[in-house]
Amino acid sequence: MALSGGAPPKWKKTKLKCGLTVISEELSEIPSIALSYTLKSGSRAESAEKCGLHHLLEHLLFKGSRAYDQKKIADVSDRLGGRLNAFTGKEITQFYIKSIDEKFGEAFQLLTDIVLNPTFPETEFEKEKNVIIQEIKESADNPDTHAFETFYERMYRKNGLGYPISGREETVVRLDRGRVLTTYTKLYRPQNLVLSAAGSIRHRDLVNLAERAFSRFPARKPARFSFAPVAWTLCRFAKTNSTLNQLYVIIGFDSISAVSPLRYRMMIMNDILGAGMSSRLYQSIREEKGLAYTVSSFTDTYLECGLLLIYAIVEPGNVGRYHAAVKKEIGILQKKGITAEELDRAKDHIKSSVILSLENNVSKMRFNTNQELYFGRELTLQEILAEINAVTIPNINALLHRLLPIDRSAHFIYGGSAVSGMPSW
Repeated sequence: MALSGGAPPKWKKTKLKCGLTVISEELSEIPSIALSYTLKSGSRAESAEKCGLHHLLEHLLFKGSRAYDQKKIADVSDRLGGRLNAFTGKEITQFYIKSIDEKFGEAFQLLTDIVLNPTFPETEFEKEKNVIIQEIKESADNPDTHAFETFYERMYRKNGLGYPISGREETVVRLDRGRVLTTYTKLYRPQNLVLSAAGSIRHRDLVNLAERAFSRFPARKPARFSFAPVAWTLCRFAKTNSTLNQLYVIIGFDSISAVSPLRYRMMIMNDILGAGMSSRLYQSIREEKGLAYTVSSFTDTYLECGLLLIYAIVEPGNVGRYHAAVKKEIGILQKKGITAEELDRAKDHIKSSVILSLENNVSKMRFNTNQELYFGRELTLQEILAEINAVTIPNINALLHRLLPIDRSAHFIYGGSAVSGMPSW
């Protein structure tokens, strides 16, 4: 799909009387469709007692619906020749299907019945809770996953952003079927959903199907996509695990939100700092000093807040040198600024990543859904590329001082001798 030349196809939007938002983008050259329902809620909306509830609901919706039992869901999905799946995030829950375009009506019917008419069979409830508990245990055995979940829990204390998406074993065990049904009834209403499609599909056809499927619901306005404000906690701590030979080191900085007007500047700054093989941290810490095989930086943004994180896996004997190297590279960047070559390279990298990420209709459908949720409108590819191209060296240098105060960074070390590795910043 050629996206770099000419104006890209526009997506269309309709708001139904029941509150459902319908968006679609016709890509006639692709003989398939990607279709999704996105719930405007995720794990950050949970209390400590209900941690893992959104994720459990996501699993249970595939266990049977009014028109399809669990086996029939699998059979029909396979016959459609596509992919049926779902995921729970911090801020959204999404159910999606991909199929050949001639099976669009059947794909819509299957996905809609799963989301709107689940039966929550009692025989599957405890079984699926046990499956999720196994998933939680697997995450705990993975040092990368466990390190980040532990770090987030301390960073966002007593807030859903800090809870693991899958939940904790003790909270999942206590979730009863009645509470799950009550939560489903409250959340899975048309005003809380976005129906999105991309591929060989006409918008009017999608709207007609949605109007019939949602005809039983009363008139409502689309619900706002919003969450209670949250502040991070500046923390520096360690956790020992004697079974690990290396240290998993996370450094965190308070950053900007997903909708900030500075978001493309942030992407470029992060790319130069540690996002790629040509970045400052990768070249200095891995290539020049050989202090770590894994080292990178990345951004994690939400509706009204965000983080910039530096992550590395380091041998205990090198952790002091690693900290010194990170501090030095940040100091050089803040003192001398970036170069024109670095700026151009980062822009090219990010523009290429954006363009290549939109080469299939599942990605395009998801990209359009996020634009609707976070911006309420379509951001064209040309608009995005123009904003990236407009970023200047002074823009990035200013951001380096604002967002990378090393003395106000959060810090976590996880591993066999973690306690002795804390920096003195």
